[in-house]
Amino acid sequence: MALNARLLGLLGLALSVLIAGVSVVISRDPVTSSAIRPVPFFAAPVAEGGLLFSALVEGGVLADRSADARLVIDEMITPVVAGRILAMSDAELAFVELDSVGGDVQASIDIARRLRAAGSHTHVASGGKCFSACTVIYQGGVERTAGEDALFLLHYAVQVSDDPNRARVGSVWGTVMLIEAMIDLGTDMSIYDQMPGYGDWLLSSEQAIDLGLVQRVVSSSVGADEAVSQKAGA
Repeated sequence: MALNARLLGLLGLALSVLIAGVSVVISRDPVTSSAIRPVPFFAAPVAEGGLLFSALVEGGVLADRSADARLVIDEMITPVVAGRILAMSDAELAFVELDSVGGDVQASIDIARRLRAAGSHTHVASGGKCFSACTVIYQGGVERTAGEDALFLLHYAVQVSDDPNRARVGSVWGTVMLIEAMIDLGTDMSIYDQMPGYGDWLLSSEQAIDLGLVQRVVSSSVGADEAVSQKAGA
């Protein structure tokens, strides 16, 4: 039953992207070129947003950082960043704070799986953000907390290509990779139905709880050590 629901979600996702892509092609003025340079097959898709995403990034506020966080990921996620994190010990990944706009989908999934294997606690502080591919990294935490004013944002992955058809296919599969990884890590399967086509889905900490993303909202006064103590029942 669960498999059927995921297959239906996948088909719906692919259909919505196809319809959106056809509408874009129909509305676009024809362009001809005497020399079309070859386009390599997909690099890893990058999760990027639209107008809301840009406005939030440009008008962002400073996060109320946890002084005791073992690792803070506050940069664009790239394979280089993933390689650095994958080489860290479990102890170094015990408490990971996120404040990132996302980046490379596959690199983010690799980081998420590493955090899950390490038993990490992931956290987005009040005023912090976890956008796009960052959300799957956050989902990798065994323990997942967020500040009261933390923000999460989801949307389709974007494949950059000079070939519109390849870009659309890359967008579909990049998005499927992201959603499937999040479901495997515990996100509710309703994410397939709720993910907007080519739009931004902004979630507060409380709304992210309903999706199975955030487990617990903590006040800004709760630091890393206190949150870990609460988890242990100390």
